Amino acid sequence: MIDLSTIRQELVRAVAATDAAVHVRAFSAWILGDVDRLSQEVSHASAASENNMLPEQVAALGYGKACDLLTDAQNTLLLNEIQQFSGRKFFSAGRPLRVEIDGIALLGIALVVREFPARTWLSDLLSRSSKEVGENAWTLGLVSAARDLLGTGPTLQAPPELAFALALRGIGNADDGLATSAWQSASQLPSSPNLGLERLSVRLSAFDGVVARSSHVRIASPGLDDLLLALRGVPRAMKHWTFETKPRTPRSEIAVWHVENEYHVQALLWTILAPIFPDLEDEENLPSVGHKRPRVDLAVPSIRTLIEVKYMRGGAQSDFAKVTDEVAADASLYLSTTKAFDKIVAFVWDDSAHSEQHHELQSGLEKIKGVEAAVVVSRPGRMGRRS
Repeated sequence: MIDLSTIRQELVRAVAATDAAVHVRAFSAWILGDVDRLSQEVSHASAASENNMLPEQVAALGYGKACDLLTDAQNTLLLNEIQQFSGRKFFSAGRPLRVEIDGIALLGIALVVREFPARTWLSDLLSRSSKEVGENAWTLGLVSAARDLLGTGPTLQAPPELAFALALRGIGNADDGLATSAWQSASQLPSSPNLGLERLSVRLSAFDGVVARSSHVRIASPGLDDLLLALRGVPRAMKHWTFETKPRTPRSEIAVWHVENEYHVQALLWTILAPIFPDLEDEENLPSVGHKRPRVDLAVPSIRTLIEVKYMRGGAQSDFAKVTDEVAADASLYLSTTKAFDKIVAFVWDDSAHSEQHHELQSGLEKIKGVEAAVVVSRPGRMGRRS
């Protein structure tokens, strides 16, 4: 059987391995809430500012504006381009249709124009576009979402994974029925080579959204699944991690909480896990083996699980190999010394943020005897390193 973790890993891998036009890459980052990647795509799109921008580049900036990522210069550039774009003639006889039937481009533009009082031109364009793409449910869903932003039409509920992912971004309603329908597609392995970055990203967004709605930690009797759920939720838990560039209040100092070593990561995990697992122990000493006295980072006796924390500074292949070797050595030593614990969960903090290597590292760690699961987390992009 293929478990949910494998399905998600394959979706993440497919998204990372699939390239596309700049506005599709921006859409992917936007629908997944990947602010760092979206900032990069905004920079790529705005680099063409010396010449007239293509609609696709304008749309990419639109996704960036929706997440409040634009600089003043980029925002001015976008507004100027939208003004020029609004004066174009669409559906001209003899000219191939381009932006008129590009749902991702139209949605990105609608995210900007929705704030304008004069938007009839886009409403008319979207109305005609919906008729042109009526046979294509995917594109029609995107165009309908753009019309919903302008208040000129209802958002369709199909395809369900698209409708659900868009609802998670504030376009439409993500009710239980829609979540159930979305799950039918989102929970499938991405076996088709023709899905494209936009559909893969929507599936991943819907997958995470449905799991988030249905998963919860059973505080009364937490188990291994709850431990893994908490550890995999560390990236979301870091959302409000204090990393300030200016004081939050007139009387406070600038607070910057760096994560610089394994001890810091252990402290973070203790804060998250201690309320869930009352028997959580840190720096647990295991019985001696010869002259060695093993000491594990964290332990949960109630579920017979040790948590081994690793802090990886570099992103070279040798750094990933070193982590694997260290976990393998630790697992062999730890599980040979005690009968109180029979499984290990490896938690790796990747300070280099080489997320494209995480799938391979996780797979390698989980092949080690005794390692029940591995969780690899990148340093958040907004946490700049010390100069």
